[in-house]
Amino acid sequence: MNWKKSFLVSIISFTFLTALAMGCNKVQETPTPQPTGPQLTETAQIAYIGNEACQACHTDTFNNVTHTKHFSAFKPLSDYPLDKPLTSVTIFDAANTEKPTSTTLDLSQAKVYGVMMDDYIIAEIPAAAGFKEKIYRVGALKKADDKWTVEAPKQNDIDKDGKPDWTAEKFTCGKCHAPGIEKASPTVGISCESCHGPAGNHASATDKKGTMSLETAKNSCLDCHKSDPTKDAQGNFTATNHYGTRNFFASKHAQSSQLNQCLTCHSAHKANASGALLVADKPTDICVKCHAGKTFDLEKLMWKNPTDPNEHFTKDHSFGAIKYEDLQDDAATKPIEIKNPTVIELIKKLLPDLAK
Repeated sequence: MNWKKSFLVSIISFTFLTALAMGCNKVQETPTPQPTGPQLTETAQIAYIGNEACQACHTDTFNNVTHTKHFSAFKPLSDYPLDKPLTSVTIFDAANTEKPTSTTLDLSQAKVYGVMMDDYIIAEIPAAAGFKEKIYRVGALKKADDKWTVEAPKQNDIDKDGKPDWTAEKFTCGKCHAPGIEKASPTVGISCESCHGPAGNHASATDKKGTMSLETAKNSCLDCHKSDPTKDAQGNFTATNHYGTRNFFASKHAQSSQLNQCLTCHSAHKANASGALLVADKPTDICVKCHAGKTFDLEKLMWKNPTDPNEHFTKDHSFGAIKYEDLQDDAATKPIEIKNPTVIELIKKLLPDLAK
């Protein structure tokens, strides 16, 4: 009987262990429970939300900005009382140099983004027109007394019929004058987000710290106010006149690690008494903060370019490191050529990639 008892105990033990093993395997095969609720399936989209969202919290700063030239560089067409209602015009595509292309554009119904520098009306050309570009300068404003007249931005005989044609000019200025168009921002002109970057995440964050980089804003100046020279088709270095900070790269200010770069002299949010974005009403008062006891003639120190294809007569920002008379410029040409070997060597030293 003892052997039967031992055999029965063995059977029971084997059955128990088998069941236990199967149970363990079953537990291991059970999928890991998934958390409930919404799942992050992709990176959150960067959102441009426009000036009004910034104004809600940064009211004083925003109110200061409204008095700057940046803020008024691009304005709605409704700000300009017209001498007569907008009408339809036959407009030609200046970007299409291969063949004459025109369309009838009803300016009263067109998608108008606004007016750049109190001059050009910027609007979208319908895709059906077959124009090379999407956005153009479709009109120009001229003021007479207290009214504005809409004229052609330029007139050329595109179709060779002996008559001047209303010509839509390419909107090559948009990246700097109306950056919000490309970004699909509610504010199409120069906005808070043009310098600080998209504010969607910042506005929706509970903890605002670190959600927007001040470094981004500080470095954004040179995105539009380019300083470095360029090269022409003949390989000559030319001074960049268009953007207002010519030759800053060559200045001791640019090389110093002790300065806050552009924001050492310029204010980002508030214009001075003359409407300039400077931290003092008198520019030389900024100079003497660091150069005490010295006198400065800024008309000589920051020379103005005598020629420019776009008539942007801006001040030199090398602060004496590069003088106009040292450049060996041909004054008969629009670009300012840099042919002086000493200045070229300075460019090669400070801007090696450009010199390649």
